[in-house]
Amino acid sequence: MPIDEAYPKDRIVFQYNYTQKRYIQVGSEQIDPKGITAEISDWQSWAQEYPNDPALNDRRIRRTMRIFIRGGQITWSIEKADGSFDDLVLNLPEGLPFTQGLVVFKTHAYVPSKEGNTNNYTFHWDNIRFTGPIVGRYEAFDANDVVYLQANGDRDIGESKTVTVDLPHLGPNPVLFGQVHSPKRGQVLLSINGGPQISVEPYDYVPGTCSATGWKSFQLDLNEGWLVQGRNTFTWTIGPRPGCAEDWLWDGFSIKNLEVNFDLD
Repeated sequence: MPIDEAYPKDRIVFQYNYTQKRYIQVGSEQIDPKGITAEISDWQSWAQEYPNDPALNDRRIRRTMRIFIRGGQITWSIEKADGSFDDLVLNLPEGLPFTQGLVVFKTHAYVPSKEGNTNNYTFHWDNIRFTGPIVGRYEAFDANDVVYLQANGDRDIGESKTVTVDLPHLGPNPVLFGQVHSPKRGQVLLSINGGPQISVEPYDYVPGTCSATGWKSFQLDLNEGWLVQGRNTFTWTIGPRPGCAEDWLWDGFSIKNLEVNFDLD
C-alpha cells in the first residue's frame, strides 16, 4: 500500500520488496498492525536460497508468480530457473475471515537516478491474470485534476478548488472514491454540482486524535440525484479548523485519485 496508508481491517497482504522475501498476512476487524489472524514469511532471501539463479544478475528475465487462495490455505509460488516452483504456504485452519474482496496491485518505486543505482529496485508487475470469481464489478470515471489546497504553512479557511468528472451516463449505486492528504475531522468539505457541503472523512485517523498524516483513502456513497449526465463539478473547501487538531498541523489538504464508480450488472 502507499506510504502512510494502513491496510484495511479485512485484508490479505502479499508483499515482496528489496529484501527478496515473500510475506503473507491475513487480518480482520482491526487495522494493521492489529487484527492479524495469520502471517508467514520466507526465512531466507531468494538470493540466499538460490545463489546461482541467473535472474539475480539479469534484469531482463521475467519469472511467473502464482497465488492460490483455497479455503484453508494460501500458497504463493515463484518460478525457479528450472521451471519448477518454490512454494510459501500459509495454513488457515479456521479459513478466511471474509468471502470477497478487491484485488489491488501497488508498486512502491525507487528512483535509481538519485544515487546512480541502476542495477537494483526494478521489480514490477506485468501480464497479470486472474482466474477466480469476479464479484461486485464496477466502472470508474476519473476527475480531470488533483486538488491541491496545501502549502508550506496554513491555507485560508474557506479557500476552495473545483475539479470536474465527465460522466457519459449515470449508473446504479454511485460511490466517490479518492485519497486525502493530512485530513482533519470536519475540515474536508465537498459540494457536488453546487449542492450543500458534505464532510468527507477517511476511514481512520491517528488513534486518540481527529487528524491523520500522509495519504488516507475515503469512500463516500452518493445520492443518484446529486449527479448529472455530462460534466459534474466537485468543489472542495477548507472548513473550520477543529479544536481537537494538534497545534503543529497546518490547515489545508489535497485530494488525488478521485473517481466516481457505478456498479455493473
